[in-house]
Amino acid sequence: MKVNTKKFTWFSSVLVLMIVVLLSGCGQQNNKKTEELSPAAASTAAPETNNASADDENTLEKIKKAGKIVIGTGGNYRPFNYMNEKNELVGFDIEWGKIIAEGLGVEPEFVTGQFSGLTPGLLAGKFDILLAGVNVTDERKKSVDFAEPYARDGVVAVVNKEGKNNPTDIRDLEGKVVGVIAGATAQAVVKEIGGYKEIKEYPGETEVFMDLINKRVDLVSIGRDAAGDYIKTAAQGSQLEIAGDPYKFVDVAIPLRKNNAALKEAIDKIILEKKSDGTYQRLAEEHFGLQFDK
Repeated sequence: MKVNTKKFTWFSSVLVLMIVVLLSGCGQQNNKKTEELSPAAASTAAPETNNASADDENTLEKIKKAGKIVIGTGGNYRPFNYMNEKNELVGFDIEWGKIIAEGLGVEPEFVTGQFSGLTPGLLAGKFDILLAGVNVTDERKKSVDFAEPYARDGVVAVVNKEGKNNPTDIRDLEGKVVGVIAGATAQAVVKEIGGYKEIKEYPGETEVFMDLINKRVDLVSIGRDAAGDYIKTAAQGSQLEIAGDPYKFVDVAIPLRKNNAALKEAIDKIILEKKSDGTYQRLAEEHFGLQFDK
């Protein structure tokens, strides 16, 4: 029988090609399984995380290497942090930011945002520290560490002088619509006291006080120092007044990510030095017209 050599050669070539492809596929599958099971591959894979990197203990070194410290603040909370008539960021917090940066030998870089987003931004590594009139609370201590306190504040009720059935103080919330800055300690105080009809959240003091002036809320729960400054300096501040005494006084301090012992120690040292040399009291009198207890 005569064999067709052309057809045989074509068939042989196809058969060899199929074998090569099959073996190559098996090799790829084996390599893939090896990579999936390899401890070395697993150890070098980037971990998924929503927070800052695990080497936060090196933050101070990174700050000095960068020549700047990135500070998260609000920009809408007088007298702690706000924009002046020249659109410059000023206030008690800003003064402390400059002092701390100078003490560390770097430049301050302030980044503003809504108060409710500052702590998440800190934890995500967008800021090195916060200077935003943050009150020290047990709840906040679960997620951040605090440096040495640099101020004290107390939550008060602010009312419209022309309002009806105004509360006598911050504890008198029965049936009231309360305005608060979202995420602030004053909001937690309202929830702790209870009895209110509704809580309305605002991004900053300008918005919350404007609704109080327009009688959209019955009172505003806010820090005493911010309340006093607004009443004293705002164009319509004379329409408002503080009702009663503060609920309780709490420390105001700088939040920083946990595992930042070196940075905390450096900031603590700077603040303690400024408490000793009179700077602490001078700034308190300048911005609040009062003295803080050391």
